[in-house]
Amino acid sequence: MRRRLHIVLALFTVFLLWRCKSSYISPYKAPPTGYLVVEGYISGNTPTRFVLSRTVKLPGDSLPPPETGASVQVEGSDNSVRPLPEVSKGVYRDSFALPAQAQYRLRIQTTGGETYLSDYVPFKNTPSIDSVNFTAGPDGINIYVNSHDPSNATRYYQWQWDQTYEYHSGASSMFEYDRKHDTVIERPDSEQIWRCWLASSSTSILVSTSTRLAQDVISLYPLKSIPIDNVQLSVLYTILVRQYALTEAGYDFLSLMQKNTESLGTIFDAQPSQITGNIHSLTHPGEQVIGYVSAGTVQQQRLWISPGQVPGYYYFFCDQADTLLPSGTDLQKNFGGMYTPIYPKALGPIITGYYSNWTDCIDCRIVQGGTTKKPSFWPN
Repeated sequence: MRRRLHIVLALFTVFLLWRCKSSYISPYKAPPTGYLVVEGYISGNTPTRFVLSRTVKLPGDSLPPPETGASVQVEGSDNSVRPLPEVSKGVYRDSFALPAQAQYRLRIQTTGGETYLSDYVPFKNTPSIDSVNFTAGPDGINIYVNSHDPSNATRYYQWQWDQTYEYHSGASSMFEYDRKHDTVIERPDSEQIWRCWLASSSTSILVSTSTRLAQDVISLYPLKSIPIDNVQLSVLYTILVRQYALTEAGYDFLSLMQKNTESLGTIFDAQPSQITGNIHSLTHPGEQVIGYVSAGTVQQQRLWISPGQVPGYYYFFCDQADTLLPSGTDLQKNFGGMYTPIYPKALGPIITGYYSNWTDCIDCRIVQGGTTKKPSFWPN
């Protein structure tokens, strides 16, 4: 009898969970071109940059299309107008100083004749970053930021970061295949494929507030984690952190966006909420626009991490041992893509073959998708 009761309870629980699981159907119908998405910050001391794109229909398998060819400008309550030229597809950017006494808004005119305008927002002076640091443990490192405003005037903060790391391939190739002359030649230093760099930017929404504290202090806010066995920590890693001061309304918008994009997935999570920013369509007043325009100064700080500062060590090597290919081999077949020559085997002054390995292990551009062009700010 007891066993039968357990079975009935189990089946009833499964039934309840099945009833609770249902697809979310948005009550908002996007226009054929998708909603306009506006991402950026009006900065008075660093370049002002905005990215314009359009939403895509669910399930969102394609990349958001950029909004190109638009006329974008920053307008001040002091009647100033500062255009933002398009520097790449959907990216509008320029540098200019802004008086802190004025308020600012963003105006967008699309090639389709649609006009969008944000509300005026106050200019917020962002306090300096106290420190960007990390803690290291057996599983990896955790990077965090500390900040405070001695005047207790900021209270609402946002962070973004750009990271770059150097990594190496499995071996340094001294030779390369010359397709034009079907021969193997020495590789110039300018064409090395052993040392690469890869850069990326934050995609998560990073915001915090000190409103529940007596003092305007942000302590040990987590920015990102890196596993100990990750290639990012193999040679040299750096992260540039940018800090923004927000208004309460700007913070509320980003917090809601954070919940809608990062906290969904189970029946116990909050259901999606409508996100209302401070940008409006003047052409179609009822149209939803995704984004929130804020203005102020930006503070930055960079952190460097070398392998000697973290426990453990990541080392990349080729799974296959180097293969000796005789000089009389079919060079086009072997070195035309499959193998890359590393160093020669010689008999006196005569090269009799080349020790080689898989190209996807020797060419660092293929290993991680980085570039052999060293960043201008790199120390060595």
